[in-house]
Amino acid sequence: MNQSAQAVSGLDQAILDFIGHGTEHNDEQEFNRLALAAFELQYNHIPLYRHYCQSQGITPDVISTWEEVPALLTDVFKEADFCLFPFEVSRTFATSGTTNANEQGRVSYDAGGLNLMDATIKRAASELLFPDNIQALILVLAPPPEMAPHMVMVYGMNRLIDYFGLPGSRFLIQKSGFDAKDLADALSRATQDGIPVAICGGSFGLVNFFDYCTSKGLKFSLPKGSRCLDAGGFKGRSREVGREEFLDLCEGILGVRRDYCVNLLGMTEISSQYYDNTLKNRTKGVEEDRAKVVPPWTRIMVVDPDTLEPVPDGEVGLLRHFDLANRGHVCAIQTDDLGRIVPGGFEVYGRARDDGLRGCSLTIDEMTRIIEDRSEGY
Repeated sequence: MNQSAQAVSGLDQAILDFIGHGTEHNDEQEFNRLALAAFELQYNHIPLYRHYCQSQGITPDVISTWEEVPALLTDVFKEADFCLFPFEVSRTFATSGTTNANEQGRVSYDAGGLNLMDATIKRAASELLFPDNIQALILVLAPPPEMAPHMVMVYGMNRLIDYFGLPGSRFLIQKSGFDAKDLADALSRATQDGIPVAICGGSFGLVNFFDYCTSKGLKFSLPKGSRCLDAGGFKGRSREVGREEFLDLCEGILGVRRDYCVNLLGMTEISSQYYDNTLKNRTKGVEEDRAKVVPPWTRIMVVDPDTLEPVPDGEVGLLRHFDLANRGHVCAIQTDDLGRIVPGGFEVYGRARDDGLRGCSLTIDEMTRIIEDRSEGY
């Protein structure tokens, strides 16, 4: 094993140990040490990222905290693949980016990076989706991995089945599409057999199923311990459903309590996942408003859309993520999602309008120039 591979292996183990402490562990000094080590590794082994950092006057020897690490905007992944060089790519996931769904980006993982993502999936879900330590019949409103090998959501849901699923857990979208009757029949059987169900899928897909149930006059009283996990939202859809209305539908049609309904924020560019705190709080008897939990191996910063400078807690701005599990590409990721820090975590309000992203536009212009210069031998 060469020196670079040894450094990566050692860093991976340290990050895995940090993740293994769980969501209650919060060692700021250790997080910062690992964050700076990951940045130095990425600076040295991702040439495009290194040139971008240099254009900002940032090198590993001039910064002392994770907040100073230059963040890449999600749209930049449409322009290039920012994986560590020369480590072998194990999996590549596609992303539509955020501001233009017609342009697809890509995020690659080496084997160690994929192992880190697996660890975050298992740890976060065990404490935030299954904090009561049950296994459930997991029914996923998505195509199976063999049909969608480049969808990171499908990869993550498959891991959930591996870690927490009872026999019979499965994906529900096949080549013929989504069979709502198949899901309804599965829920009826589970209800009769007293088997707890975890229904997982995109928010809009679940609403489509609720519409089907309403049209057929179907209602369920799912067994104790059943839960609903929805991901995403309704941007660009013909119908928008507010969170409260969505929770009403879960209760009214599925018979799933509101605090057993968990929303998930996930992104192809980020290895970790952000769950609502509701199920964890119920299990622990904690009274707290609904918010996205920030796992301790990640950090959230909210920045001004024009300047990309941090704003005070409680103010709305653009969400910036720092994820130690992103060791294999870039830890610091700038999104165009609006949100704010609140007690217990953070809230997301959807994406900013294109005309409100001056700071992000400047960042894209700078990275595009660097990519063009490098392609010309810069």
